[in-house]
Amino acid sequence: MKIYSKILIAGFILIYGCTNMAPETIDVNQEQDGCTPQFPEMKVTYNNYVKNVIARYCINCHQGGNSSGPGNFTTYNGVRLYTDFFALRVIQDRADMPQGNAPLPKSVRDSLNIWIRNCSPEN
Repeated sequence: MKIYSKILIAGFILIYGCTNMAPETIDVNQEQDGCTPQFPEMKVTYNNYVKNVIARYCINCHQGGNSSGPGNFTTYNGVRLYTDFFALRVIQDRADMPQGNAPLPKSVRDSLNIWIRNCSPEN
């Protein structure tokens, strides 16, 4: 009976966890709590830099709908949802994104890191 209860609870957690996902939108007027720009003199923003990097290296797999990668990187809000993962998957020297290709050039990764550490500004 105990094993049946554990399986039932695990199944409920799995189903509940897969159906209650984070929303794909963010209130862009909302300040990022606790975020202080680390390089305020460096003006790397989504609109003046990151948007072009995403279009060149990421959008083929991360455009939402039936694309192969998670997330919809066609908008600022869609990209901003994944900035926490950029440090692991995109920015580090041994990054695995873009998948199946070499890591992005170091200068691009450094600029993305600045953007994230400056609280991911849009403009």
